[in-house]
Amino acid sequence: MTGRPDSIRWTPPGPGAPARCGPWLAAAAVLVAACSSGPIAPDGQAPVGTNVEHLPAACAGAPTPPSTLDCTGLYSDIVAKQLNPGVEAYTPAVPLWSDGADKDRWIRLPPGTTIDTSKPNEWVFPVGTKLWKQFVKDGRRVETRLWQKVRDGFWVHAVYAWNDDQTAATVSPGGDVPFGSGTYHIPTGDECEKCHRGRTEHILGFGQVELGLPGASGMTLARMVADGRLTPAPPTTSLVIGDDGTGAAAPALGWLHANCGITCHNANSNSTGFGAGMNLSLDPADLDGRSSAAFAPLHTTVGVTVNTPAWNGRVRIIPGDPTRSLLYELISNRGMGKQMPPIATSVVDVQHVALVQTWIGRMTPVDAGAPPTEVADAAPPPPDAAEPDAPEPDGPEPVVVADAGSPGEVDAISADAPEPDAGEEPDAGPPPDAGAGQDDGGTADDGGSGDDGGSDDGDVDGGVVGP
Repeated sequence: MTGRPDSIRWTPPGPGAPARCGPWLAAAAVLVAACSSGPIAPDGQAPVGTNVEHLPAACAGAPTPPSTLDCTGLYSDIVAKQLNPGVEAYTPAVPLWSDGADKDRWIRLPPGTTIDTSKPNEWVFPVGTKLWKQFVKDGRRVETRLWQKVRDGFWVHAVYAWNDDQTAATVSPGGDVPFGSGTYHIPTGDECEKCHRGRTEHILGFGQVELGLPGASGMTLARMVADGRLTPAPPTTSLVIGDDGTGAAAPALGWLHANCGITCHNANSNSTGFGAGMNLSLDPADLDGRSSAAFAPLHTTVGVTVNTPAWNGRVRIIPGDPTRSLLYELISNRGMGKQMPPIATSVVDVQHVALVQTWIGRMTPVDAGAPPTEVADAAPPPPDAAEPDAPEPDGPEPVVVADAGSPGEVDAISADAPEPDAGEEPDAGPPPDAGAGQDDGGTADDGGSGDDGGSDDGDVDGGVVGP
């Protein structure tokens, strides 16, 4: 384990490798006892109360996270897909694009606990919180992801791959798996972390903006306030993205927030795209219907010239001219080093990219003689921002997926793909057809993957990411 771990992902040993237990399982047993999100009733025993997790008897003594999905507490009956008491469904207002995959999302908060919302942009969850996200492609469950908070500032997570008859799911190290006539890419731990590091608590798509805008359902901001699950309660539970004079800002800004801002391009210094100096996230304090003309996603993009080797001299958004705007060019293309997000997707979200195209096209063109605003690359996070390494447990090799003080659920904007040579400009390609809609499929939360690979949990090595 290296870096500043505040989350780990357990993966099974490779073929022929001995399973290492000992201290690791002992520590896991302590975590199960201390960090479970409520009482657990083994199979065959009648649950008592409304928040009892009903687990199979075989789950007794299982590590955290367990090796099978049925021991995570999501289902009381995995074959019948019966949810455990206390597991609540939610859908963010604007889902993260996952190449057309459908997604189900659930959260379980420990009974009697509340989420600390004193920092509206960075909620802090109680120990024992569990979140799951399930990906469905062509009507079949492919993978289910788990994030579980086991102590203050520390999360564990795992991805479970479903079997052919949809009766069980086991932990997966990630990679391409057969699906239909092609393959489906399940993210590795490193890929997950590159996105989730954009949130201090690693959770993507379950926040004040995503649950407070129109379109959210299930465990919404309003419902959580009514149930007394947020401390302090936010001043309003109905958020509104104001217009900027174009009549098209709200849907475009909402999509950019969900697909680019939550994970990578935000004010958190651990987010993968922080060094680019482009902030595409929305601040809930601003979402009271006021004009969005001064919001960060505009003043860090409109008329801003990029000073990076890959895109030197390009302008992120040229008002009135989407086809020459670097931001639009990247979100409307797919190809190594020439797309945004740079990972986790191989199919353009045609329907929603068209909203960004319309928004830019309706902006008032700037006078030809007006110079663009130049932006130098932001300095990397200071070394003292790091927290000391956590002790490494013995046992199966965990994969470090998040650094302490870094954010995360599983969505990011950064790429392992090689950058183009300095001065190289990507082929813009034809603009997407606004009439060719794509299935929405997922969360701001947290993305999925298509037949050609790519997952909503992307990761990349450090450096400036994005235009």
